[in-house]
Amino acid sequence: MPPVPPALQASSHPVLSALLWIAGGLYLLAFLVTAWRPAAGRWVLGAGAAVHLAGTVGRGLAIDFLPLTNKLESFSGAALATALVLAVVWVPVRLYLLPVQVLLLAAMGAALRYPLHLSWPPPLMRTIWYPLHVPLSFVCYAIWAAAAAAALAWWRDRDPAWIGRIDRLALWGFALWSVSMITGGMWGVVAWGAYFMWDPKIIWSAILWFHYATLLHVRLTPSVQGKVWLRPALAGLGLLLVLVAYVGTSFLFGRSSHAFS
Repeated sequence: MPPVPPALQASSHPVLSALLWIAGGLYLLAFLVTAWRPAAGRWVLGAGAAVHLAGTVGRGLAIDFLPLTNKLESFSGAALATALVLAVVWVPVRLYLLPVQVLLLAAMGAALRYPLHLSWPPPLMRTIWYPLHVPLSFVCYAIWAAAAAAALAWWRDRDPAWIGRIDRLALWGFALWSVSMITGGMWGVVAWGAYFMWDPKIIWSAILWFHYATLLHVRLTPSVQGKVWLRPALAGLGLLLVLVAYVGTSFLFGRSSHAFS
């Protein structure tokens, strides 16, 4: 690995590094507070998201571009999106909140295990389509994680309100994912000269699109109207597909054009 230029070293930006660690600490505190008193955890989580957002904006200003250029910033971006989405779709129920917060802590912990250096964006990222495509993807991942948590809560108490929440979250994620795929296609033309390639990330993105399209159409299909369990089951399966689409293709499939350095 080439040496990190002094201007990009974490030691040159101690405040930005500290903000990430503080955000991680607040996320952990939010988890503990939520486990104790769910209604109170939202404010701690919001404070963590505010600190995290400040650190992310600072990193972006330091490189004059969207700070999503390496593994650290990818996991950090996923964690920030999850915190922001959860703060918006908060329902004070432990079984709904805690699983999403576990994913948030896992993403933030993964981010903080990497060196906190900054990095310049490579040429293929220097297009307006990249900042539009990637954050939308992370927001969709977070929304669908919340849908899976709502499914888990439904399996416990069979409250129909959770089904409605699953439907709404699946629809929001599906709409934003469609926009993300369009902007990703435009980025692909600029970066590689093609809207579609047989790349693991792109293939799994299409799988996710069809999966959540299926989930949304299930409630409109008369032959399965009586199978209320089907949408929660599909929402839970969707989270597994999200993990493959994000972690698997970006970090484990080394030949993917979407793999971070």
